[in-house]
Amino acid sequence: MQDTKPRWFRLTMFGMLYFVQGSALAYFRNYNKPYLKSVGIDVDTIGVLTTILLLPFVIKIFIGMLSDQVSLFGMGHRKPYIILGLMLTAAAFGLVAFVLPDSNFPLFAALTVLGSFSVTIFDSTTDGLAIDCTPPEDHGTVQGIMTGGRAVGIIVLSTLFGYLVESQGYRIVFLIIAGAMLLPLIWVLQVKEPEHRPEQKKFEWKAFGALGKPRFLLFATYAIFYSIASFGIDGLVTLYMSSSFNASDQAVGYYGSLRGIGAVIGAVAAGFIFDRIGRKVSAFGALALISIGGILIGLAAGIPMLLVMGIIWGIVWGFQETIFVSLAMDLSDHRIAASMFAIMMAISNVGTAIGEGIATGLTDDIGFITVFIGLAAINVINVPILGGLFRIAPEINARPEPVGI
Repeated sequence: MQDTKPRWFRLTMFGMLYFVQGSALAYFRNYNKPYLKSVGIDVDTIGVLTTILLLPFVIKIFIGMLSDQVSLFGMGHRKPYIILGLMLTAAAFGLVAFVLPDSNFPLFAALTVLGSFSVTIFDSTTDGLAIDCTPPEDHGTVQGIMTGGRAVGIIVLSTLFGYLVESQGYRIVFLIIAGAMLLPLIWVLQVKEPEHRPEQKKFEWKAFGALGKPRFLLFATYAIFYSIASFGIDGLVTLYMSSSFNASDQAVGYYGSLRGIGAVIGAVAAGFIFDRIGRKVSAFGALALISIGGILIGLAAGIPMLLVMGIIWGIVWGFQETIFVSLAMDLSDHRIAASMFAIMMAISNVGTAIGEGIATGLTDDIGFITVFIGLAAINVINVPILGGLFRIAPEINARPEPVGI
């Protein structure tokens, strides 16, 4: 096994890779639709493009499988994919800066889809590299750094883009994203993956048999129910503010900023607690915090309390999300690390879709307060599920030695 890079090198590299991912997400989540609408693209067309932009995140599993199985250009199973993803994303956003959607929408759409696809290339393989080279005692820390790094990227660049769009237009936004993608190369180009993976970590199709084992099925159930509660609550707050309290756009913006700051704090705190205090305490604590947070949001008496809850809920949400991905990292089989991690993320997305979709519809029928309390109650289902997981998977902490980089 080759000598590993220093701990600080690994943590800063993963933090930067997720930070630049946040820069792309800042555009896709907050600015893509308003930009297209402002230049006269009809909403049906915008809707179709939005759906297509999400498709690459569905096929992350297959990118993970390719990375687990194939050493690209003989350079490794992770590094060349990360470099390729970063370079393609930079090229896509650099080129789209000079394409006006109202003049050449097909080319604009093709380049933004290429950008989205390229982000998923380095996103999926970054997850695989993190599992490969991070020792078990740092799983929480590295996931906290990655989750926090992405949140910082979204917060900082969403704010920066807002100012720049008003004064200079969208071209500068695309160029900043393109330039940001080149920054992690300072770290990634120094990575040296082993020429040959250890025998017990070589890709094997039979490793996918782990997906049918009780511990994975329990974790999958936890992934669905935690995300129903967590994302169900998270997706309703701004709608609750505007529908029940007539919140201004400014108040909604303040809430978003406070929630983002809280998410960074929660992610970093979760990483520390997960690694230093333990998996069980962290996981059960996160469940309790989500349910308490959901109830408090539902009982909020007005905008001021909801703004206070913004940073509190952000901390709670960031804490829970980091615990979830850290446990997923613990449970990933090194032979199919990127594939298995992507599958677990996809399963959690099922819960997210259920939570956000059904909860939003129910607000008209039973009211926001009842929905928030109901989601908090649903989250309690995870207590026996997690209890069963820790009983049948005591080996969670007994992970193989990491692969050097």
